[in-house]
Amino acid sequence: MELLSLTQIFGEGAFQNENILVIQKASLLKLTPKVDNTAESLLAGILITALSNFKGIITDENNQSITDENNQLIAYENSEAFELIKIIGWQPFRFTRNNQRWIKHQIIIEKYSNDSN
Repeated sequence: MELLSLTQIFGEGAFQNENILVIQKASLLKLTPKVDNTAESLLAGILITALSNFKGIITDENNQSITDENNQLIAYENSEAFELIKIIGWQPFRFTRNNQRWIKHQIIIEKYSNDSN
């Protein structure tokens, strides 16, 4: 089992020192970087970015989905690969509320620790 890196959770360009953690908004999946992103949208971007390490569709270097000989998307599932955390996501779904279209992402996070932590 392995531990997740900063990049796997927070995207490319993330770094930390003893006092700060820097996250590049442009590296968070499904987030449109703006000056005034809400805390909720930033958290969702972090969780969706982290989720991509656990489950998804395999893509090529041009971010095009890869299919098998039956033209079915090829997926991966790594939920058991990491030692201290497991992230499970449901298929996002679209809905309308107050004449606005929304996408709902549902994610479950399981964090493991032993008694000595």
